[in-house]
Amino acid sequence: MGDYRGAIEDYTKAIEIDTKFNEAFINRAVGKSKLGDHRGAINDYNKVIEIDPKDGSAYFNRAIMKYKINDVNGACLDWSRAGELGDKTAYEVIKEYCK
Repeated sequence: MGDYRGAIEDYTKAIEIDTKFNEAFINRAVGKSKLGDHRGAINDYNKVIEIDPKDGSAYFNRAIMKYKINDVNGACLDWSRAGELGDKTAYEVIKEYCK
């Protein structure tokens, strides 16, 4: 509905209740990204990866955030890891953005 600040507050409360609630971290990261808080989104994706190191989509999305803050090397490493975890589109992105 576009209320990203409200959503972030709600997800933060959910995380306070359950610190392992990956979906809340993912959704909060999306909200932060929509508001331009790419570093905040990276922190949330870091937590997702800490909880579930085999979550390829977390690596893929963290790579996007890293790319947006001009951490191209970090983005490429994350896209590579996402590919290793089964995300086939990660390799296509690597070809385009990791030269």
